[in-house]
Amino acid sequence: MPKPRAQAPAVSVCIRRKPARKDLQFVWRGLRSFNRRVVGDLPNAHFLVEARSPRGALIGGLQGVIYYQWLFIANFFLSEKIRRGGVGAQLIAEAERHAQSLGCHGVWLDTFAWQARPFYEKQGYSVFGSLPDYPTGHARWFMMKRIEPAPEARDPLRRLAKATKTRPVSRGRQAQP
Repeated sequence: MPKPRAQAPAVSVCIRRKPARKDLQFVWRGLRSFNRRVVGDLPNAHFLVEARSPRGALIGGLQGVIYYQWLFIANFFLSEKIRRGGVGAQLIAEAERHAQSLGCHGVWLDTFAWQARPFYEKQGYSVFGSLPDYPTGHARWFMMKRIEPAPEARDPLRRLAKATKTRPVSRGRQAQP
């Protein structure tokens, strides 16, 4: 015979259109605490792979977040004038190398139907999910790629915890058309 459920305490449920920062932090911290009890306190890192003009102007970039030994490509943008010239592939490759050096074994991202799915497929990414009609008449694609952690990433968690420094993206290499 099933055990009777405990009576839940009375609560008030409502939508707060402009939530207080402390309330948002309460939810985030509660979820983070729960996750840590299950998988431990895995560090994370945020970084930006930059593309700059010869004069130093930012003309593109890839914003990455490493968490649970996966790189998430959160945002990726290139100015119109440098698209289709190989710079995007360079940025992806640099982000993947950085993730490998920190012990990551995969990369994931999402893109909309009108954005860059064919570009990502050329870089070796495959679709693992989609949301149809997001927005209506379009789709949002979720893509991933497995990578091998770098051999020197013997202790990826310690390396990731120290990964706060920036480094040049191109080291003098020029994009090839």
